[in-house]
Amino acid sequence: MKNSPFLLLIGLLLFSFRLYAETSVNVVIAEVKEKENTRNLTLTGTIKAAEHADLSSLTDGIITKLYVETGQFVNKGDILLELDAKLATAQLHSIKAEQTQAKIEFDEAKRRLDEAKSLTEKQLFAQTELAERSARVSITQANLAKVNANYEYQTELVNRHQLKAPFSGTIVARQVDVGEWINRGQQTFELVNLQNLWLDLFVPQEYFAAIDNQKLVKVAADSKNASEISAKILTKVPLINTDSRSFLVRLALENNDNIQVGLSARAFIPLKNSQQNVLTIPSDALLRHPDGGFSVFVAVDNKAIRKSVQIGERVGEQIEILTGLELTDKVITQGNELLKDNQAIQVNNPDLAGNP
Repeated sequence: MKNSPFLLLIGLLLFSFRLYAETSVNVVIAEVKEKENTRNLTLTGTIKAAEHADLSSLTDGIITKLYVETGQFVNKGDILLELDAKLATAQLHSIKAEQTQAKIEFDEAKRRLDEAKSLTEKQLFAQTELAERSARVSITQANLAKVNANYEYQTELVNRHQLKAPFSGTIVARQVDVGEWINRGQQTFELVNLQNLWLDLFVPQEYFAAIDNQKLVKVAADSKNASEISAKILTKVPLINTDSRSFLVRLALENNDNIQVGLSARAFIPLKNSQQNVLTIPSDALLRHPDGGFSVFVAVDNKAIRKSVQIGERVGEQIEILTGLELTDKVITQGNELLKDNQAIQVNNPDLAGNP
């Protein structure tokens, strides 16, 4: 009986240790981190060429020569095909002769008028004759202007027997052959500038104010081994399509290597944010409630304190926390499933614990 107080003390210590072991839970904690609040809108569109034209002749005629083939690169102004221009050229030569004659007649009338004016000053020439010579100058001058206009018109007709490239690019299709008669407006070549590519996207109307024209956009083409490239917002059209309730955003691709016109591509458009930065926690720390809400346990003085939170987007293994936490908080990521509010905890990674 002498040892009964000692045994009682030992019993009390064992009971306390057992009680502590039963109520204290081993946990792992993690820091709340801060990151830039960047949100992306992912959309799919089709890659287009900024310059893409179906070329046609400006006049009718028979093709006498083709200068290019499919797949060939051409510079702006290069001749693509030539039509038979013999009749148009002969007419041009005829008008050229009329132009020479009209110029001679005008020069002669002007000389005779100048001579009459000189004699009139000496009172050696009749006023009536002077008026007639002045009228003759006006007539020949008008005739010369008419012939010059005809010459310019016919010169343009002759030039139209050659089809020239309106811009630099690649011939992707040829629809005609030598010896074929073509009509004005008939398609002859398809020309595409592959150096200047666009991606057109139709964006839901609610994102109009959220798109920042100054930010770069990442684009991934839907082709094998295609790498992600950068693009800039070329234009944001301020017109909503009433059928689709969307508006056009056009991107200019900055690197066109291995990108083909007509490919579909995904664009990741960064959106404007009301906050500059947001807090993030590991997704394992988040607990979902039956009512749809969320909470986390925070380690405070060796206890687990439950805090309700409002979440944002998931980014990999991280969750954005919009409200409910501070940057200095330590959240419990393991051992939190069966925790109760204010329950004792034992932190297993004390290097992060600080003074919990």
